Amino acid sequence: MTTSNIKNIIDKVYLKIAKDYNSNAKVELYSDIYERLNGILAMEDHESYAEYSWSHNKIYLYTNHLDNEEDIIRSLIHECVHSNQCHDEYEAYYNECDLDYDTHPHEIEAEYEEEKWRNYEIKY
Repeated sequence: MTTSNIKNIIDKVYLKIAKDYNSNAKVELYSDIYERLNGILAMEDHESYAEYSWSHNKIYLYTNHLDNEEDIIRSLIHECVHSNQCHDEYEAYYNECDLDYDTHPHEIEAEYEEEKWRNYEIKY
């Protein structure tokens, strides 16, 4: 999927998702996390669709792993959910409760909300 196609889908769905999830996060696109952090493309393939930055109030979408409209919408929903969660609490679950991604309550909530992605599907 081209960056242009991804931007087109974001333009069509993000305002509604952001409104429904009460998020005012800005969206930025990068090919992968390594490009965002280092400004260079990654040599190895690290699968990450998106992430939310509490300090910048931004959703970073990683285009190398967004293969279709569903991936984009799910990622936007997931990160909008995180934008309304408490960062300190999020970190405490990892640091003090010895949880991993699959057992973290904030991740479980975000993944649950992703299942509503069809509410934002573009009808052609």
